[in-house]
Amino acid sequence: MDKLEKLFSDETFSTSACEGCSILEKNKPIHCHLDFESLGTSDILFLSDSLKYKYGKTFAFSDIEIDKVIEPACAFMPEGSYQMAAAVKCPDVREADMNPNNMVICRSYLNDTINKVKPRLVFVCGNLSMKMLIKKSGITNKRGKSFDYESESGHKCIVVPIYHPYSVIKEPSNRVLLEMDIKNAHDMYIADKKVEKTFSYKLVTKFSELEEYDYFSTTDYPVACDIETTGLDFLKDQIMTVALSCNDKTVVIPIDHKDTPFSNSEKFALLKWISCIMQNTENKKVFHNSKFDQKFLLRYGVRCVNVWDTKIMSHLVNENMPKSLMDLVKAYFPMELDSL
Repeated sequence: MDKLEKLFSDETFSTSACEGCSILEKNKPIHCHLDFESLGTSDILFLSDSLKYKYGKTFAFSDIEIDKVIEPACAFMPEGSYQMAAAVKCPDVREADMNPNNMVICRSYLNDTINKVKPRLVFVCGNLSMKMLIKKSGITNKRGKSFDYESESGHKCIVVPIYHPYSVIKEPSNRVLLEMDIKNAHDMYIADKKVEKTFSYKLVTKFSELEEYDYFSTTDYPVACDIETTGLDFLKDQIMTVALSCNDKTVVIPIDHKDTPFSNSEKFALLKWISCIMQNTENKKVFHNSKFDQKFLLRYGVRCVNVWDTKIMSHLVNENMPKSLMDLVKAYFPMELDSL
């Protein structure tokens, strides 16, 4: 009994600022363990969802999550580059337990955590920690993106949501995404590996402006093509714009865009010009998810030859890699993005 009393009277356990939190009513071995008090400053902070408690000890991540996921993903970093803490300071708290009032109360401790560690980059692992820190939800759609954060005391940092390490253990195909998100964010915000962006494009408003790009129909260099449509049904919806790129030249052609300057007769000439490019047998036409683009183009009378699809090529390289265009850009050209 003395040992139990000593355990529960540890000075790092405090509920003085937790009045009104419904988590205090739940049967837990401890409440509100201030895990940040033992941390020092660090450039990188990993935030788990809530604390774990086992054998009288609290921890942000389990040993298997650290050994099998976090440490391998951070192997490229110098030793001691990161710290770990929990977004919710009570153990084993589920997202459903954290009503808005509970979140407001617990965020005061999370603010103290940020002020103590003073990170430049915070990885919020999973949906609950993301909601706690930046008040956003939807980890699947937001993972890998960057958000600005400023604590109540004025400390500024970048926040990047990532999958929770447990989700990698449960679903191994998530590993490539987690490791990619960590590496990209570190390179951009810690190592400052940014490149000077020289990308530009020409929006065509007159047919004569296409003369500069006539060589697209004869070149043996690959030509990339992307279309924007009014919807997903190629039988009913329309092509708004067609974008073509070759080397460092990119041209955007408005077809049935609401603001297009071209008449119906001029649109026919534009499609004839595009068709000559797409039927050039000397080069490759590069699409992403080409079956979507080709169905629309074919309805407009444009047939494509020598088609290469980056979605299919990505699958051949790594079948576990996500196939969305944004994920491929993050994988192969992360420094070309203004933000992740």
